Amino acid sequence: MTLVSVKENRATQLKEPVSTAESTEMMAYCPGCKAFQTVWLNGDRLMNTRKFTQVGDSIYHNCGSAQPCRLYAL
Repeated sequence: MTLVSVKENRATQLKEPVSTAESTEMMAYCPGCKAFQTVWLNGDRLMNTRKFTQVGDSIYHNCGSAQPCRLYAL
C-alpha cells in the first residue's frame, strides 16, 4: 500500500464557506475585449474566478482593460 501526501500550493482567501443559495448568476460584459461570461456574486462580492477580479465595487476582466465590466442579470 502506498500513501500519497498532498500539499496545497497556496492558501485560499475564503474566511467562511460560500453558500450557493445566496449566490446570484450574472452575465459580465467586458467593454475592452467584448467578452461575455457568466460570473457569480455572493451578495455584492465576486466569487472566486480566474478571469475576473473585483476592485472595490467594480469587476474587471483579466484582458487588461481599464474599464470595469458591465453586469447583466440572467
